[in-house]
Amino acid sequence: MNTPSQYDCPVLTNQILATDLDGTLIPLSDNPQNTADLPQLAAQLQSHHVTLIFITGRHFASAQTAIEQHQLPQPDWLICDVGTSIFHRQPDGALQTVDAYADHLGEIVAKMPIDELQQHLSTIDGLRLQESEKQGPFKLSYYADAAQLDPLVEQIKQQLSQTAAPYSIIHSVDPFNGDGLIDLLPSGVSKAHALAWWVEQNDLHQDAIVFAGDSGNDLAALTAGYRAIVVGNADRAVAQQAYAAHRAAGWENRLYLATHPATSGVWEGCRWFGLVDREEALPQKLGATPIGDRATYFRVWAPDRQSVEVEVDNGQTTVTHALQKDKSGDFTGVVPQAAANAHYQYRLDGAAVRPDPASRYQPEGVHGPSQIINPRAFPWTDQNWTGIDKRDLVIYELHIGAFTQAGDFQAATAQLPELSALGVTAVEVMPVAQTPGQWNWGYDGVNLFAVRNTYGTPDDFKHFIDACHAAGMAVILDVVYNHVGPEGNYLSEFGPYASTKHHTPWGDAFNYDEPGSAAVRQFVIDNALFWLQEYHLDGLRLDAAHFIKDDSRPAIVDELRRDVSRFAETVDRTIHLIAETNVFDQESLNDQVDRLAFDGVWCDCLMHAIYAHALPDLRIAHREYLGGDLAETLQHGFVFFGRDEKRIEASKRQDLSRNAAGKSYIESFIIGLQTHDSVGNHPQGQRIHQLTSKAFQKAAAALTMLYPGIPIIFMGEEFAIDAPFPFFVDFEDATLKQAVDSGRAREFPQHVWGDFLLPSQSDTFYQAKHDVPDRRDEEMFAWYRDLIALRKQGLADGWLSADRMTAGYDSQTDIFFLRFRQDSGTEIVVQTRLAGPTESPGEAIEIPMEGTVLLSSAELPQTDDKNITLRPNQVIISQTT
Repeated sequence: MNTPSQYDCPVLTNQILATDLDGTLIPLSDNPQNTADLPQLAAQLQSHHVTLIFITGRHFASAQTAIEQHQLPQPDWLICDVGTSIFHRQPDGALQTVDAYADHLGEIVAKMPIDELQQHLSTIDGLRLQESEKQGPFKLSYYADAAQLDPLVEQIKQQLSQTAAPYSIIHSVDPFNGDGLIDLLPSGVSKAHALAWWVEQNDLHQDAIVFAGDSGNDLAALTAGYRAIVVGNADRAVAQQAYAAHRAAGWENRLYLATHPATSGVWEGCRWFGLVDREEALPQKLGATPIGDRATYFRVWAPDRQSVEVEVDNGQTTVTHALQKDKSGDFTGVVPQAAANAHYQYRLDGAAVRPDPASRYQPEGVHGPSQIINPRAFPWTDQNWTGIDKRDLVIYELHIGAFTQAGDFQAATAQLPELSALGVTAVEVMPVAQTPGQWNWGYDGVNLFAVRNTYGTPDDFKHFIDACHAAGMAVILDVVYNHVGPEGNYLSEFGPYASTKHHTPWGDAFNYDEPGSAAVRQFVIDNALFWLQEYHLDGLRLDAAHFIKDDSRPAIVDELRRDVSRFAETVDRTIHLIAETNVFDQESLNDQVDRLAFDGVWCDCLMHAIYAHALPDLRIAHREYLGGDLAETLQHGFVFFGRDEKRIEASKRQDLSRNAAGKSYIESFIIGLQTHDSVGNHPQGQRIHQLTSKAFQKAAAALTMLYPGIPIIFMGEEFAIDAPFPFFVDFEDATLKQAVDSGRAREFPQHVWGDFLLPSQSDTFYQAKHDVPDRRDEEMFAWYRDLIALRKQGLADGWLSADRMTAGYDSQTDIFFLRFRQDSGTEIVVQTRLAGPTESPGEAIEIPMEGTVLLSSAELPQTDDKNITLRPNQVIISQTT
């Protein structure tokens, strides 16, 4: 038996590209960039002496035609006929069959040659032999009607089983003409099988091969252990399966998911794996950016340092590389021995080692080394996602650590079907940037580009976002740009990141307006764009926007709004930028020459007015709300105004509540019945139904869910769970722990703190876990689901808008109301009696029956045709006739 090494064939090089043709190397007909890239790729492959193998399902003549038609480079080897034939190029340029492979296949089918197989299948109606040139000594091919393809395949499988035929079947539908295609091959034979045989015969290691493909027929080779390229036009299921297989096998840096399609994607992958010249342009962003499967570009701003070295831990060896400083204070350099997933640290002036200020991941926490992350490694499937319009937002706020018992991204992903069933259209995630210790609300972040290690990896967060998009939900991330956490904050050792004149209650304020601030401002803007671009997020919520201190103009917040708006113009999905202002801040919602408006602001007045109405002695905000504020807030959406949070007289609210065009600001207010702050600012972290009653929660929820602002639900609210959500934080520094524990009581001196949960205690965090089945109130879930459904109907029909609303309080009936005019002249009416913390029915009243009742939070006895009975803490929603 002959072997390939006995033939006079081209000498194998150290670099071998094995590539599929259709959809992969062959330029796509509608892509001129593919056509332009092909000759450059071919020239590069030739100059780098790359051995070239074509692997295709085409038969030999068809493959030859494709090579000539598309002016492909001449391959050194050709595997065709779905892996049933191998050819090699001779010195004269001719391709010759590899007899040894034919002998190998002959041994597999020795008990039943192909002619005998054809006889066995001749009794099956509906099979039509393909042309003779598409047949082979080890391949039998049929056409079939696409509608009958699956039944015919089942009949063939039964025949193969009954006759013990040593064959396997491959079937598909021709994408060009819709024909059903059936191929029978020697058992276990495929394109991947042929390649594996070739590799073994040439005594090669898998690392010598780079395989490029686009379809399910390429999946076996993409997951065989070779270095692999999935071109950008590949089905996302193929990319996902290849990614999952590599991850399960523990293979690192062997899979490249190209962003460009077909030919251009092959060239992109060849650059990545070093088969051809790498791109000359280096990335300008800070941090560690892989530029190949074994090389990383490092960039760190450290103007206060004379020297910076990067120390890369590859698991068994450590490589130290001196970075070069430029006039802007950036230290840069390419480290050839630094692959994705390796750990690294910066050594400053030959002394202390520190994590990267722009680290993408801190696997050992804030004090440990950083990890190189490949931003192109995740197989996104949301290419058709266009986002959620602002008016359609129904936001669900959650904390990844407390949302599930496991407290990580993977467990949170598993809960998404439940949120989808509720009717949620957006998930707002409390900050995920790396914080110290084992648990944290998230507002003590010190590595702003890194997801918290206890929640999972960057890819785990991307999977969560990808799954949200698949379920029809946008994802908004809470980001903190007003301060940096107190522990693990090494920024000032690199440069003037911290302000010397501005201060916050929580940690160092960023330097936005002092010497060196230009780089700091860019650092923060880059961070915002990083989350939106690399993580495909749909928006950002700026924590405590009024505490982002900056005396320069334009202010950092204005620049951030400008650059996020510019980014939004470059993508096909809706991007939301939301500011936490606590009260109505008119400036944040108006466009000006030097900045654009926020899409929304957290306006908490309605929420706190509801609390004040029911619990006048409770204060969970620094502003004092009064029992009579609720009616005014329902009318205008606010009682406090502006960055100085002044109480506004009722006579002035009407004028302030609309912009210059007469449009109400209310539809840009984020309105909730509960948020992490409202629950967490209570000493025991109690929820509103615990402070009042479930009946009260239902009645009040109707006001927030059907208000024309943007509703937000805090996790667990929909089930009225009993799990508290107190403030929790963990530090490795014992002094910080003690300071936070004692400082919490000083922040809200009006509370009784005798039995409150200490923020640093583990029980404080673990009690906040909300997904306990026996704590769930399914009736409450159904109520919220119905309210959301009615809201969506109101938006679709056009009546749920601020311009069609009248709201207020009827003192004669003790009823708070919302009334919405419909085009038909009828009205949708929300009437609720909020009576405070009582479970008892209380005194019922009779009110006029207005049309048809759409929803009621409790059983609604009707006294006669004209009146209905309404109890305290009950709401009815009706449509007038």
